Amino acid sequence: MCRLVTDYLDKTAARFPDKTAFIDSDRSISFSELRSEAIIIANAIIARGIFKRPVLLFMEKSVSLVSAFLGVAYSGNFYSPIDVTMPDDRIMKIFEILDPALVITDKKHSDILRSIDNDADTIFIEDIRHAVSSEDTVTTNLSKVIDTDILYVLFTSGSTGMPKGVIIDHRAVVDFIDWISDCYDLSDRTVFANQAQLYFDLSIQDVYAPLKTGATTVLIPNRLYASPLRVWREIIKHRVNTIVWIPSMLSLFANLDILRNVEKAPLRTVLFCGEVMPTKHLNYWIDYYPDVTYANLYGPTECTEACTYYTLDRHFDDDDVLPIGKPCRNTDSIIISEDGDLISTPHSEGELCIRGTCLSSGYYGDPDSTRRSFVQNPFNKNYPEIIYRTGDIVCYNDHMELIYIGRKDFQIKKHGYRVELGEIEAAASSVDGVTNCCCIFDPAGEKIILVYTGDISEDDLNAAICTKVQEYMIPSEYIHRQQMLYNDNGKIDRISLTREYVNNTPEK
Repeated sequence: MCRLVTDYLDKTAARFPDKTAFIDSDRSISFSELRSEAIIIANAIIARGIFKRPVLLFMEKSVSLVSAFLGVAYSGNFYSPIDVTMPDDRIMKIFEILDPALVITDKKHSDILRSIDNDADTIFIEDIRHAVSSEDTVTTNLSKVIDTDILYVLFTSGSTGMPKGVIIDHRAVVDFIDWISDCYDLSDRTVFANQAQLYFDLSIQDVYAPLKTGATTVLIPNRLYASPLRVWREIIKHRVNTIVWIPSMLSLFANLDILRNVEKAPLRTVLFCGEVMPTKHLNYWIDYYPDVTYANLYGPTECTEACTYYTLDRHFDDDDVLPIGKPCRNTDSIIISEDGDLISTPHSEGELCIRGTCLSSGYYGDPDSTRRSFVQNPFNKNYPEIIYRTGDIVCYNDHMELIYIGRKDFQIKKHGYRVELGEIEAAASSVDGVTNCCCIFDPAGEKIILVYTGDISEDDLNAAICTKVQEYMIPSEYIHRQQMLYNDNGKIDRISLTREYVNNTPEK
């Protein structure tokens, strides 16, 4: 049994010292090399007298960034990776919140950091990669680390414009990796094609499952994902058999009909998480890879990565909504009605709340936001028990599987009717000719606006939606775009679309 993520690497480096752990466009690294590199980085950090402090990592997705993750963990500190393309203003806000004891970067990005007003000590990964290291120093530091100590802080977008740093500890990641490895038979034969940036929670299994199982992860540069054929060539080249991607990326392959004319890949597991998966696009993948295991994972960053899951075990029509299933092992879900009652029967809607080891301990340096989202279980009056209020509206279906309906803040009132924008999006996504869509709401005029891409006219789309939703849910306006707006994590950028079409402040 592993306590810390570093225990994974210690054991796997001993079992598979020469096996490839990670591959990027410049180099590959074995498990023994990865451990040695991480120990060197850890020594460089320890030499600065830093312990249980934040270390900010400012590098592109790469083998070196993974080494830095592990080096920080071996040093007894915690890391926070941030996007090197992030605007200076957001970087400065993160510096202000995190107040890092150290920044690790590479010389390629040194000019960006010099332009940021910060007092943090900085070291370059190139300067320490081949330094002398001591196992004893690392062992001494790690002996003082427990599994509830912080492993990393991931920054998400806050509703107030201030980034929120989600705290995740070693125990939460170990719990998640043990579960996903057991549930989907991850092993030393597994080869991942990493899609998510490493500052996004969807990358957690791509980084840490290999450390547990001896799997290999191919770190595909994100610039390649603009050209799915180039991504597919990487999948074929490295014999990838497992992908954990956001639905938008799987949908892009479906919309461009990529799978029709490419070489077959040895896929056996396709997992998706991070947003709603259009069933129409999933069925496209199933048509070409019917024997693959498909699963819909659900979970906010505050729950490590996934806290519920549904492994497909039956057919769904294009206009059906996929379940988000049931809680992952060692996790519990609670649905609380608007009136504060516990929901335990099908079709009644309420807010999904989660309890378990997967939970973040809160937001870094933000006790007020932490108190609002991480609350005492209202159904337990006898002892402290924290649950996380996800802000997501769900219900049970007739199979007692969880069904995601939408965000509390995507639930609107139109002419007295309560409307879930996610339900309209699901209906629109099922229409032939629609490739992507997003519903936004203009409260001043009580207008539902459907923004979409595809080769269907507004009139034909309206006619199709009229057959799928109730009259009061039919959009007041349709906006056709040549390309959808996406945020840095590859999800549809609802905030920017609202700015452009409701607030009339288009992105520059």
